[in-house]
Amino acid sequence: MKYKKRTITIKDPRLQRIRNSLRYIISEASISESGRLVQKKSKTSIDDSERPVLTDKIDKLDAAWEKSICVCSICGSRTSDMTRNPEGGSWYCVKCYQEHHDFYVKRAKQGEIWKDGAGRASTGWFP
Repeated sequence: MKYKKRTITIKDPRLQRIRNSLRYIISEASISESGRLVQKKSKTSIDDSERPVLTDKIDKLDAAWEKSICVCSICGSRTSDMTRNPEGGSWYCVKCYQEHHDFYVKRAKQGEIWKDGAGRASTGWFP
C-alpha cells in the first residue's frame, strides 16, 4: 500500500501550545531515558554481555525519536506543523519539506535525479 504525504496543521494557538508542550514532555522523557541507558552502558565492562543489549536499546530509541512527529528530521524544529514523507517514513517541518520538494522537482526536470522504471525523472523522496 502506497501512502501519500500527510501534513498536520494546527491553527488554534491554544492547541499549538498543547502540541508543543506534549512534544517537549516526550523530548525530555526520550533524552532522560537515553542518558540513563548511556550512563548504564558506560558503567558496564566491554566484555559484559549486557553492553550490546544496551547499545541496541539506545539505537532503537534514537531511531524512534528521529522518525517521530515530535521533531523535524532536517532542522530539528519541535514547534512547527509537520509533513510526513511517505518514502522515508520521517516527518519534516512544512518549510523544510517544501524546500527539499522544490529542490528535487527542479533537479528532476533537469534530468539530474535518478530515473524510474519508465525512464522519467523520479522525485521519490519528496513527492
